[in-house]
Amino acid sequence: MNDLNNLSVVEKLILYFERSVTVWLILKDEAGLIAALAAAKTLNTDDRQYIISLLDKIYDQWKKQDTENIFTDLLKSLLDLKEIITSTDWTPEDGAAERERLKMVNAEYEKALLDGDPDVFVRKYPDSFTMPSE
Repeated sequence: MNDLNNLSVVEKLILYFERSVTVWLILKDEAGLIAALAAAKTLNTDDRQYIISLLDKIYDQWKKQDTENIFTDLLKSLLDLKEIITSTDWTPEDGAAERERLKMVNAEYEKALLDGDPDVFVRKYPDSFTMPSE
């Protein structure tokens, strides 16, 4: 795991985004989608481009491995998320509205977003974020 103390605010927000996408897609936690959107809408335009490239990388990796078309729904969901994020140049007001929506759905995720705490997902789903020992 990354030492969060050594990460910038933006790096924490990007890690929060990555982990929220994981809990949404892999663990079927629908609040993870709203958390991902709240994080994306909170980032500035340049940083949002970075998360778009992350989504592209994930998509490409899964697509290459999907020889039996078992990731079809996940791949479509990734493309849908990318389309939402790229559909407009979100304003700070949009970010605030999405964070308020997140607060209504999952106050713990919203507080973690505001606190720069991407480990909220690790604490909730520890088995899904365990790194193999070396």
